[in-house]
Amino acid sequence: MSQTEATLDLVALFEQNKQGKDTIITVVDDPVYHKTKKYKAINAAYLVQNETNLSKIDIQNTKIVFECKDGYKPEMPLELFLKAKPYIAFQDIEAPEGANWESILKNGIQMDAAPFYLIYPSISTKDQQYKWPYNLIKIMLEPLDKTKVALFPKNSKKAVTGYELFEKNCITCHALNGIGGTMGPELNYPKSVTDYWIEKQLVEYIINPAAFRHNVKMPTLGITNHDAKEIVVYLKYMSKYKKAD
Repeated sequence: MSQTEATLDLVALFEQNKQGKDTIITVVDDPVYHKTKKYKAINAAYLVQNETNLSKIDIQNTKIVFECKDGYKPEMPLELFLKAKPYIAFQDIEAPEGANWESILKNGIQMDAAPFYLIYPSISTKDQQYKWPYNLIKIMLEPLDKTKVALFPKNSKKAVTGYELFEKNCITCHALNGIGGTMGPELNYPKSVTDYWIEKQLVEYIINPAAFRHNVKMPTLGITNHDAKEIVVYLKYMSKYKKAD
């Protein structure tokens, strides 16, 4: 592993009692529970600093990636993360007796935040720069431009807009050539989604997945028809650059 990359297995660190001192953190207008919540939590920035050698990492050119149990993989600049005073919650103080977490109701499905939930007591929940992943299991440090180096359409100016839209809206759940989330299916390898979907229907699916599948996991993201077409242009470009065997 290079000095610009590191992986923290949060479950293992807690099992080994390497998580550091815990405290009580209050979050006003919690973005998951939509009310004020109190948690037992540990200092996330301290944990990262304690488990990695940040003196050998170019913080300004590094991102932090959060891996969740369901394959969701949001990310943000490491520098922004460290300055935000983040905490990793491991218990919901207001959970029902005998439980560690209050249930979350999402799309008609009950779940909880276990094992960990990233929270920020001093950051507005409306600020989209900050990620609040629950079901968190791992934290990775990677070069800030890792995705761009691997997936940017170097040979097509026409596909650049679609790449930017894909990176903004899709990559946290879907991978291309193994890079990205695993909550949804890989979209390029071994077959590109554009190899077997009718293009018009693929555009319509990106705009409104629920119109195609009952209880679909993919949310309606507010993507316009124009932007959905741009994403498909990018996916068609990437279909020519599949992951090597």
